[in-house]
Amino acid sequence: MPRPIPTVEAAAPPPHRREQPRLWQRGQQTSQRPSRRCPHGRGPQDLLGTGIAGHTPLDLLHDRGCQNVFRALAPGGARVALKTTCLDAAPSSLARARNEARGLRQAAAHPLVADLTGEGVHDGLHYLAVAWQPGLTLHQLLDHLDRSMSAWSPGSAEFLTHLALTLCHALDGLHHHGVIHADLSPRNIVLGHGRTLTLIDLDSCVHSGDPDPGALDRCATTLYAAPECLDSRSGHVPTTAGDQYSTAAILYRVLQQRHHVPRTGSRRKTREHQLDHPPRPLTGWPAATWPRLADVLHRALQPDPAHRHPSTGHFTTQLRAALALTGARP
Repeated sequence: MPRPIPTVEAAAPPPHRREQPRLWQRGQQTSQRPSRRCPHGRGPQDLLGTGIAGHTPLDLLHDRGCQNVFRALAPGGARVALKTTCLDAAPSSLARARNEARGLRQAAAHPLVADLTGEGVHDGLHYLAVAWQPGLTLHQLLDHLDRSMSAWSPGSAEFLTHLALTLCHALDGLHHHGVIHADLSPRNIVLGHGRTLTLIDLDSCVHSGDPDPGALDRCATTLYAAPECLDSRSGHVPTTAGDQYSTAAILYRVLQQRHHVPRTGSRRKTREHQLDHPPRPLTGWPAATWPRLADVLHRALQPDPAHRHPSTGHFTTQLRAALALTGARP
């Protein structure tokens, strides 16, 4: 069963935000981005309310022109997130959609990964249906967490401990199923009602059944990606060490209300900074409360994958020990 994520002591986010779970998201809100209408007549305006292999799109979550995500009803009436990609879209978009379906199938037995409920081709579209995950992405909660995590409290310390260990547990399980997420960020982690955690958005994943994993044009979220994943050279295949780096970057962001590297405005400059400078030091109440935590996170954030923790399981063990050894209370 999914491990619970305890709530923090500060007030919960405004109610209207709880109705906006956004899956497969990497950019801004739809309302903040210019609409890119599909030139092939398969855009969201053409699909809302229609039938797609028995699925009925209800609301548009993301508009990406030839690729869209809807809240939808499955043939049996269950709520799903329905991702559609026009068969005439860019080959890289279509390849990532199909890659996600293969990754979800391989991780089907993992309780902390969204369940694939349907995939196929219908009327010029590739569609992918995933069980609806009620709740919010970690990205949507960051403003709330920036307030609640800025000072020590029993709730903030407990939240971070359970988030860190549950996220590592989810990632370790994914790796044991032969799948590497390869684009882990707060936008791809759903904290659900009942305080559960679910990994979503596996379109850039690496799965053990892929005969040519280097051929996929993968996405990477710059401020959370390992330097090897930001290398402009083609053909790089992400590894479990890259997921470990991203996990440490996420935990650093939650703990410190800032990223472990400065914003540079470009992937190239961010990678150069990662290679030439150590991550920002851990400061404030987290450093005082968990004296060994900085060493554990900084090892996971090493620019050379060979110098990180030897496995996700080892990283989890070291993280658990560091979070159990408490120092002075601020």
